[in-house]
Amino acid sequence: MADITAPDQWIGKYVVVRTRDAGVHAGILKSRTARECELTESRRLWYWKVAENGAFLSGVATNGLDYKASKIGAPIDVLLTENCEIIACSEKAAQSIAQAPTYEPR
Repeated sequence: MADITAPDQWIGKYVVVRTRDAGVHAGILKSRTARECELTESRRLWYWKVAENGAFLSGVATNGLDYKASKIGAPIDVLLTENCEIIACSEKAAQSIAQAPTYEPR
């Protein structure tokens, strides 16, 4: 059983979060509970494709984004509910997501 008095080692990490109803977001984890988390500098990954021919959402957290094939929202602070998974990002992926161009509909 986890020590509930220990500091949460996920706090402060750049993560990708899949939610049940709000889609996929990536940002810096500020807080979390069993099914909720708060992100700062969060980008909504409205439509994403993994860089370097990767696959799956874990590939985004490892390799980052293919900018030409992805649609990423502007950074915001957000409280997400009904989280299904939280995936820690590599430094390379965090930079890729944070620096992705913001999708602007034409």
